[in-house]
Amino acid sequence: MKTYLSIIAGLLFATVASAGTVSLNVKVEGEKKPADKNAKDQKKRAEVTRTQWLSIRVTNSSATKLDGVTLKWILFSSELRRGSDSTVIEKSGEMKITVDANGRYADVATPKVAFVYTPTHTETSGSGRRSRAKEVEETGHKYRGYYVQVISGDSVLGEAISQEALRKDMK
Repeated sequence: MKTYLSIIAGLLFATVASAGTVSLNVKVEGEKKPADKNAKDQKKRAEVTRTQWLSIRVTNSSATKLDGVTLKWILFSSELRRGSDSTVIEKSGEMKITVDANGRYADVATPKVAFVYTPTHTETSGSGRRSRAKEVEETGHKYRGYYVQVISGDSVLGEAISQEALRKDMK
């Protein structure tokens, strides 16, 4: 039984190790623009804009130069509307890249994508004793994760995903 498990584990490892000829190192970069506390509209005072982009290092471990392969990327967001637990493709794209052979790499950055949302907050109306507070629920789209793939024709050379659960939302 142990031999059987060893053989299966070895086959699985060999499959994973030879699954792609490129490795991807993805780093999520971001900038946060805080809410405008001087805005006249109370909603605008609570609104947050977070800009995200990906810095991707594509490393070619093969002995062949990868010329004109396609790098596809997706940035996902969570829709913050009450009762909605959905994931949305906020932005996606693709670009042609070239990576030299034998461990060389190419560094690529995706365009910046703004995620705008309003967190749960309290708004007041009136002044003095007549002021009333009202809780306002969160709305908008907040960054959730990414998916990156390098393909040549119909062959997937490498991929990276921030959360495996996002795979079902790529349609």
